Amino acid sequence: MKNAPTATNSQSTKNNQLEQSQYNTESLTDLSTAAQRARVLHYLQNHRALTTLEARHLLNVMHPAARVMELRDHGYKIITNWRQDSDSAGRLHRVAEYVLMAGGDA
Repeated sequence: MKNAPTATNSQSTKNNQLEQSQYNTESLTDLSTAAQRARVLHYLQNHRALTTLEARHLLNVMHPAARVMELRDHGYKIITNWRQDSDSAGRLHRVAEYVLMAGGDA
């Protein structure tokens, strides 16, 4: 994140900003990176796993890998599994499945 705090508790500040953005960005029309990141986090916390195709279709997040990387930078433990998944036309794709690990909350 740009202009991230440099104090010793900067991780806590980042997490608070992340949590606040979740409550302010419930709409799928908010395309800011903070809103997309909050949607991905909220989904993972409630469903544990999210694929690339689900993120694009359900959450309106076109580049979920970037949002997951940002969440990892905020201290969340998210692993990536690779799997085959069908798109809406039935075509198979190799996609990432992101899994929030137990105790993986920052």
